Amino acid sequence: MTLASTKLVPELQYYFENFIRFSIINKSQIPAPVTIEETYIPQESFIELLFNDDYPYTSYKYHYTESSSRSTIPLEYLDRIMLYPASGKYMELDDIGENLFLLQSNDLTMLDALLSYRVDSTSLTMIDTTGTISFDSTSVILYADFDSFTTSLSKLIYLYLDLKIRDNTLNYNNTSLVSSGDLLSSCYEAYVLDEFYKIISARGI
Repeated sequence: MTLASTKLVPELQYYFENFIRFSIINKSQIPAPVTIEETYIPQESFIELLFNDDYPYTSYKYHYTESSSRSTIPLEYLDRIMLYPASGKYMELDDIGENLFLLQSNDLTMLDALLSYRVDSTSLTMIDTTGTISFDSTSVILYADFDSFTTSLSKLIYLYLDLKIRDNTLNYNNTSLVSSGDLLSSCYEAYVLDEFYKIISARGI
């Protein structure tokens, strides 16, 4: 088996593990990751923005830098990356580091829209516009349509917002996964699917 990465991003493991443990539809089908303590989880991570319904901040960060000294890495994290001593890396949230998850412009547009929704769930308006993707942060209007997105993450955020704001489930009414197999979008799709299940089951369908 070839490992996709030996980089540890603690907040991804932390928030996904929390989701898995309380997921309605998972029923232990996806094994929960090892528990990571909240003590050293950074603030304002875009990963928390994705998974935390009660995200408390008005901005987010998505750049990462490899820890320059293993002596400063929390012991529980150091134990994990030392499973792969030659390649293991501990990644810290930073203002000017690397775009570790290779977020594209569509992803950032949708993260901005999601942030507005997290700050005030009644503020965001969605308007269907074929071939156009833009977010007006002043009027808090998202102009987009599902088929215009080119990345899995941006599609999933759109589906989530469309569900929450317009109660629309039609764009996700199939058996094909949206995620392309990368770790982040695969984890987030499980979260989005759980949200769809909650709303559809409440309808008595």
